[in-house]
Amino acid sequence: MKKAWGFFWLKVTIALLTMFLLVKTVDFRDIVSAFRNPQDSVFILLAFLLFFPNLTLQCYRWYYLLKLIQPEATFRESVVSLLGGMVVGFVTPGRIGEVGRFLFLWKGDRVQAIGLVFLDKLYAFVAILVGGVLGLFFLVGHLFDYTTFIVWPMGVVGLLLVAGVLTIAMHPDWLRTFLYNFSITLPVRDKLKRFIGFMDRFRREEARRLLGFSFLLYGIFILQFCFFAFAFQPIPWTSVLMATTSTILTKSLLPISLADLGIREGAAVFFFSKLQVGKVTAFNSSLLLFAVNILLPTFLGLFMLPRLGWKER
Repeated sequence: MKKAWGFFWLKVTIALLTMFLLVKTVDFRDIVSAFRNPQDSVFILLAFLLFFPNLTLQCYRWYYLLKLIQPEATFRESVVSLLGGMVVGFVTPGRIGEVGRFLFLWKGDRVQAIGLVFLDKLYAFVAILVGGVLGLFFLVGHLFDYTTFIVWPMGVVGLLLVAGVLTIAMHPDWLRTFLYNFSITLPVRDKLKRFIGFMDRFRREEARRLLGFSFLLYGIFILQFCFFAFAFQPIPWTSVLMATTSTILTKSLLPISLADLGIREGAAVFFFSKLQVGKVTAFNSSLLLFAVNILLPTFLGLFMLPRLGWKER
């Protein structure tokens, strides 16, 4: 328990320290001034309105997965489970704590539910990886004027990576075979076999749908990020897409702070600055993205906490 709390406070320290350094770098007065007087507040409203289809799609994606292990599951149960898990996920880097969704399930195999959360996160990361690799390629190409010996070898490697990841994601039977063979070598193979038991019902059709949900959610997420940036400064679409996709990939690969605070904002400042976009625009847009897509649903999830243990009741 002491070790767990130690890791928690380490994450809090990293988040606070990085945010403090960023605020000093960007200038706190400029940040506040931009929030008070955005150049086009309509974009903030548009980004906020996208929260509703975003959250609805997240709930439906989890509902779709939940029915693999609990065919009688209701959409209401999936909403409670998802929002409740967000509260647990808020205090963990990379929101890996969302495995706590199983605590809010009415019935069904909770061990397999944990496996479903990992599957959900895996396919969400596939979309982030594909978009991020493409974004980084065009960003680096833009910075180096698409110099052949620098950009194109990186592009080939990125293309091979994307093709490989998508191929594996579209063939869940390969992943299932690997996991089952791997579980045989472990002393806890019986528990692991139960953990991945849902993979027997996760076929190519389900994989295609889950991948489609993931890319659609990612698209909404990136669009929100773009809208927030547009609210503070007029930016070409090409520039904002390169910066936002690169930022999301970077913060996903560095899950070392509480709710990714500081890491996301620092990455945004870095990538936006490379494209001659103001640091204040980068910082404020990434902070608003955090507030709308993480802080707000986490607040809603607090109302689900009384549901803990409803299975026992």
